[in-house]
Amino acid sequence: MQQIIWNSFLDQHFDETTMSFHIKEGRPIVRKKWFPGNWKPVVDTATMDKEAMKKFIDNIYQEIENRDDGFIEIDRKLSKVLQLGPYRIVIVYPPLSDGLEITIVKPIKTLTMDDYHLDKEVFDLLRNQAKGILISWSPWSGKTTFAQALVDVYHQDNNIIKTIESPRDLMVSDDVVQYSFTYGTHDEVRDILLLSRPDYTVYDEVRNTSDFELYKDLRLTGIGLVWVIHATRAVDSIQRFLGTIEMGIIPQVIDTVIYIEKGVIQQIYTLQLTVKVPEGMESEDLARPVIVISSFLTKQVEYEIYTFGEQIVVMPLIGGENGERKFESKSKNAMSEYAKSTITKKTRTTTAMRFPFKNQRHFNITSLCPWIIQMTRHWKSVSKYQCIGKRYETQDWPQKFWWPSTPRCTHTNISTKKRCSPWNRFPWGIC
Repeated sequence: MQQIIWNSFLDQHFDETTMSFHIKEGRPIVRKKWFPGNWKPVVDTATMDKEAMKKFIDNIYQEIENRDDGFIEIDRKLSKVLQLGPYRIVIVYPPLSDGLEITIVKPIKTLTMDDYHLDKEVFDLLRNQAKGILISWSPWSGKTTFAQALVDVYHQDNNIIKTIESPRDLMVSDDVVQYSFTYGTHDEVRDILLLSRPDYTVYDEVRNTSDFELYKDLRLTGIGLVWVIHATRAVDSIQRFLGTIEMGIIPQVIDTVIYIEKGVIQQIYTLQLTVKVPEGMESEDLARPVIVISSFLTKQVEYEIYTFGEQIVVMPLIGGENGERKFESKSKNAMSEYAKSTITKKTRTTTAMRFPFKNQRHFNITSLCPWIIQMTRHWKSVSKYQCIGKRYETQDWPQKFWWPSTPRCTHTNISTKKRCSPWNRFPWGIC
């Protein structure tokens, strides 16, 4: 861990715990203090009027002109973004804002990978295996600080590293080339990176559709990527890619998602594309391409992403306070289906049921087949159904009965040599 010290007139407004400095004309100055994820606001009694703020801005521009590490990153009519060494400066003028506003942000300390106390398996994943890395969470969580530590690891292995920043506020080695979209388009930066072929490219931060397209193009060419993205959950950073690039390409360009909260790695996800039946579904006919999102730390599958109709579903598989699975395992479903089929088969092969009818006649339950067929059709039945090797024809039954039509058996009884006929009001014939 190393404290950042710079030689600038802005140093007087920052100490070792000040993260940002917020000024609005005529209002008390506010400082955010402490470390990423644990900051708290501190309100000063001092204020700046409009004239004092204009003089403050002039001093910033004068220092930028006299230093090699000072840049005007964004220059619009009513807003400016400047980079002065480690200081990122945002200036907003009325009427875009309701008053002149200045925000200055500075990283407090730089960390190495040793400060994160990673186990060997995680460190090997980040150093040698992962090539499409997303670092996610909300602002002030330590994403950029971790990206800087990861760049140092790649630099120690003598990799060629380039960064894309706007503004360029990563504190990295002078061997690392830093690009900015302020002075070049996405197409220009893409062409430069594809022609120069770096080993790794670090992007801080992904914001719009052009950034996602650039990520896809660079990763599919084989360039290792480390991109910082804002998301409240690790899976949300993956969802931000849905709709901007094809779902089937996502596991090819994103293989690792790191979730950082309060400067500590809370979760690491790995992605894999497979063809399977999604959890919660049982029919094998529902098999489809599924993106499986697994926790690298617990080795459990936590999410599945798949298409359902015209929708893309992100289905959580683990929920509740104890982290229990939302769906029972496939083995339990298979056993239930096996038990159900066994019981059904056993029922069908038992001794035929017999029913008493007029003149003490008995018949097998299969005699009900014509009626079952009749009830599964429209009320106006279609002639000639095939059932149990016999053919049945239908005719309209008098409307006073609640059944609309009745099957008439055309089978000739072997013993009586007579045709069977419907029996009173029952819709089935008895042979």
